[in-house]
Amino acid sequence: MESRHVFTVSELNTAARTVLEQEFETIWVQGEVSELTRAPSGHLYFTLKDENSELSAVRFKSRTSLLAPLTIEPGTIVLAQGTLTVYEPRGRYQFVVSILQPLGEGAIQRAFDLMKRKLQKEGLFDPDAKSALPTIPRSIGIITSPQGAALRDIESVLERRWPHVRVFLFPSTVQGEAAPGELRKALHRAIRFSQSSHSLDLLILTRGGGSAEDLVAFNDEALARDLYACPIPVISAVGHEIDFSITDFVADRRAPTPSAAAELAVPNRAETLGTVSSILHRMQRQTGSLWKERFDEFRLRIDACLMRGPQRRFETYEQRLDFGLSSVLRHVSIRWKARQESSRHWSEILRLSNPKLPLQRGYSLTFRRGETHPLRSLAGLQVGESIETRLADGRLISHIEEVVPNEP
Repeated sequence: MESRHVFTVSELNTAARTVLEQEFETIWVQGEVSELTRAPSGHLYFTLKDENSELSAVRFKSRTSLLAPLTIEPGTIVLAQGTLTVYEPRGRYQFVVSILQPLGEGAIQRAFDLMKRKLQKEGLFDPDAKSALPTIPRSIGIITSPQGAALRDIESVLERRWPHVRVFLFPSTVQGEAAPGELRKALHRAIRFSQSSHSLDLLILTRGGGSAEDLVAFNDEALARDLYACPIPVISAVGHEIDFSITDFVADRRAPTPSAAAELAVPNRAETLGTVSSILHRMQRQTGSLWKERFDEFRLRIDACLMRGPQRRFETYEQRLDFGLSSVLRHVSIRWKARQESSRHWSEILRLSNPKLPLQRGYSLTFRRGETHPLRSLAGLQVGESIETRLADGRLISHIEEVVPNEP
């Protein structure tokens, strides 16, 4: 007699679940929402249907949606991404949804408007709650994708306008299902880093342009609340000039582009030097007018004596004039020398702070490819890794063939 395997109900449900999950890893399904139930746990249970069939679906609270689930109502036509599975205890065939978004023109805009009204009503956009940006930041944290053009644009502007600032990158994906969570984690890392390692004066949250779907991660409610509670001033620069996100309204300042964020963040070095020069010239003119005012005062007093006639009083005032002029000239000379010394001091500081000065003396700086801080140790370097060497007149891109530490 031929032997047969007899399944238990649990074995059969497990086998069915395995087959479904392997055959349909991640799929998209379009359908109309019906029988929608929001459980106290936060999970969303509903049915997807078309003209002929129905499909049980669930969206767990732990899954991040690209749109607020509050915008999903019975009768909404949606596009859902997820996996097919079997709920084994009941042998129920169901669709586990990761991404749920309404179809039709304006769906994303409706979700954006809903979130904007909610947070605005709670006071998250209040101008009085915003922090002022530092005039001259020493350290800036950037939250963005390491591979994005936004990071290169910001670094280029900072290098041109204020090369003395230190930049720290806190990487994150900037679009897709995982992006809101990763952006929040990067923000928390930046805050912890500022509190424990190196104080940050400013944060820039940014990404380049894209479609409305690409930018929707920056409309996440949890990210907006974390941004509102951030103790470090934040500039939000998401997309192009015409794009707006929820983070733009919550942040302390909004910049239309990543490059504009960098210009907001730091002063212009050339303009600052011009201001210093103007102040010095004004001090020189003021010093000259002080001497002239004192001289005219003494001259008037001498004229008054001449009008009264007594020769002795004239001679007395003439002596006082000599002493007074000597005192004024001595005072002017001391102040002028002090200001000249101060001017030379600050000019030398500005000259020495030029990061290209060591390169002009024959030195070079070596960086890991794509990083902004020069190498100071062999630690972590691997054979075959790309490195960049900066010289006074250009850059060299090379690969490590051997790592040789110093002898003890």
